[in-house]
Amino acid sequence: MTSTPSEFAKALQAKRRKRRRGLWVILGSGFLVLLLAGIATWLVWFSSAFAATEVRISGLSLLTEQQVTDAAAVKLGAPLAAQDVEAIRNRVAALAPVAEARVERRFPHTIEITITERTLAYVWMDEGVARWVDADGVVFHEGGEAGQGTVKASIAAPEQRILKDVATVVSAVAPVLGERITLLQASAVDRIEIQLSDGDTIVWGSAEQSQVKAQVLSVLLSQEASVYDVSAPHAPTTR
Repeated sequence: MTSTPSEFAKALQAKRRKRRRGLWVILGSGFLVLLLAGIATWLVWFSSAFAATEVRISGLSLLTEQQVTDAAAVKLGAPLAAQDVEAIRNRVAALAPVAEARVERRFPHTIEITITERTLAYVWMDEGVARWVDADGVVFHEGGEAGQGTVKASIAAPEQRILKDVATVVSAVAPVLGERITLLQASAVDRIEIQLSDGDTIVWGSAEQSQVKAQVLSVLLSQEASVYDVSAPHAPTTR
């Protein structure tokens, strides 16, 4: 069927109006999306609707919540999304007893801090003060009860290396000697000795080959002696 010129013109105009309406719908939808995104951004990043009002802390044993709160220095009242969680984490991680810290935002209003504290390897007796040392030789606490079976050490020159070396020795020898250890003495990095509750002495030497020395010692203890020397583990002696 053939359309007249007027009918064709009307159809063309209708098509153009439909196209314009579609364009306006697209533009309007885009504007609405941008408006909503802008409102959401303002609410989350700049308004007090999602402000940090609470600091939740877990994993504490040695530290108090107040100590962690003070170190974290969370800006309460500021938008949660704008909180610098990495900076908060670094400040908390700087506390001596902290081995690891995790900081997360929990919308709508909470900063959550999860602490993993350092694990005690031994207690360094420093002029009557009990200083707690971990496996890396880090002194992270002083005073308080360390628990039954904790090894005590006397260290002449408490440098980082020797503090860590003593931890290495304790880790190796404690499973063999248990609570028989009265005191571990370290006068130098290669002069480590262990005093036992029955008066016997273990000459350990340096922290090198500590696992091998522990294995040798477990066999050597079957002999009657007052001194067990495993400083040279491939040629141990007793006397």
